[in-house]
Amino acid sequence: MRTTALTAARYGQPDVLEFATFDLPDLAPGTARIQVKAAGINPVDARRLTGEFRFGEPPLFFGTEYAGTIIALNGDAGDWAIGDEVLGAGGDFTHATVIDVPVANLVRRPASVSWEVAGSLAGAAQTALTILEELGPIASLLVHGGAGGVGSITIQLAQAQGIAVVATGSDANQDYLRGLGATPVVYGPGMVERLEQTRPALFDASVDMAGSEEATEASLVRVKPDGFIGTIAAMRPTSPRVKPISRRRDPALVERVAAGIATGELRWEVSATYAFQDTRSAYDAILGRHVRGKNVLTF
Repeated sequence: MRTTALTAARYGQPDVLEFATFDLPDLAPGTARIQVKAAGINPVDARRLTGEFRFGEPPLFFGTEYAGTIIALNGDAGDWAIGDEVLGAGGDFTHATVIDVPVANLVRRPASVSWEVAGSLAGAAQTALTILEELGPIASLLVHGGAGGVGSITIQLAQAQGIAVVATGSDANQDYLRGLGATPVVYGPGMVERLEQTRPALFDASVDMAGSEEATEASLVRVKPDGFIGTIAAMRPTSPRVKPISRRRDPALVERVAAGIATGELRWEVSATYAFQDTRSAYDAILGRHVRGKNVLTF
């Protein structure tokens, strides 16, 4: 079977993105072949494109999450069958029309969750729950870049655990952050002073999802000396106090968040959808770093 995948022969801006059509290898044992319906775009995808994050040399392939329909199975498939509607993360790439993923990574798509939402939540769900596991028992949390996909879920899950959350974001996202359960603070010049006015006590922990020097400096000032400062946005933090957080791949984490979205317990926002053929525009938007929730490719 053939697939058409997003690729790039070199690092650069969205104008270097191309579509490559090729034959998939024989389906490996324990693997499902998925006809992709939707796939989320994460900041890491855009930063891999520019070369800011490098996980190997070009040609590059993109995407870590998906939703779609099973069209082929090989080996022990458990309760899965051809035609099942699924979502998840994993595989070599997901910004493609057809992909192969481990059966162990599959999560059933709740009927009330749209394809666009289903295809965009796996990466954020796993990352958010990994963050909370890393933080352990805390009472207060500072989230930088809280309006993005990971930030949105992290705020809600933390708030549900009784953690007081302050989140930074643009002026346009203050009401959105407040609606998620966080106390919002506008980033930009004077942010440290605004954080202190909002919460005079130091935070137990902070997580940077913005990747800015401003976020790092604010955390160093406003987090307790023995508090945890983590980042999902910087491969090489500028301070030894800042610890990179790598998400733990676990479909149970994805299933938990998908169920919360299906019941309305958790809020999830897809800010924009783009046809697969219009991927360059989608990556332009991500590189602008002003996305609320998630942007999604549809097929």
